[in-house]
This record gives sequence, structure tokens and C-alpha cells, in this order.
Amino acid sequence: MLEIMMASSLVILGVYSIWFFFKAQTYQPLGLDELALMWKMHKHKANCKASNIETLLLKNNEVVGYKCSCGNNYYQKRLISQRAHTFTKNKLVPTVTNKFTGIGELNKSMEQVGLHYSHIKQI
Repeated sequence: MLEIMMASSLVILGVYSIWFFFKAQTYQPLGLDELALMWKMHKHKANCKASNIETLLLKNNEVVGYKCSCGNNYYQKRLISQRAHTFTKNKLVPTVTNKFTGIGELNKSMEQVGLHYSHIKQI
């Protein structure tokens, strides 16, 4: 009986480890330049007629995605086992601002890249 319990525990641990390293994902912050690029790509690929982003999706005061007026949701995700980009860790690229201190700063930055949104939603 003990051997069966140990074998099943090892199988469960193995399956969980494989899932964790190859499937488990976390949200990756999106810079405003990346956000503008992904939205423009969505409009081109889906032939979307929306004129603005309906909702910005935030997690820990970082933009991680958007919801388009046509119903498309986009989340920037990466595997847990992957490293984060060095420019998001060290902020080497000055045009990419992941965290913002207030709505006014976000509005000003988004207008500079030609984006408009209606709502902000925390996830």
C-alpha cells in the first residue's frame, strides 16, 4: 500500500512539474509602444473598424492588455519559467513606460502614440 502511495505521489509531482515549467503563465507588462503595435496589428488582421481601445487591463499598476470595442481581449503573457525582458527589469528603453503614477500621465503618454481608451480595469 505504501508503494502505491509513493508511486502516485511521484507521478503527481512529475505531472505538476511538467505543467509548471511548460504551461503555467504569468502576465508580462506591456509598454505603450508595444500596446500601440499590438492594437494596430489586431485592427489589420481582424479588419476591425474600432476607433479606440475600450478598456485597458491593469495588474499591479502595469498595463498587461486591452479590450477592443469589437470584443477582442489581448493579454501579454509569458511562461513562468522564462526570463523577463531585460528592458522591463532595468528600464533601459526610455520610451517604454510600464508603471504609471496617475491617469493624467497615462493619458498624455497614450496620446503621444495615437491611442485612446474609454475605461481602465484591474485584473
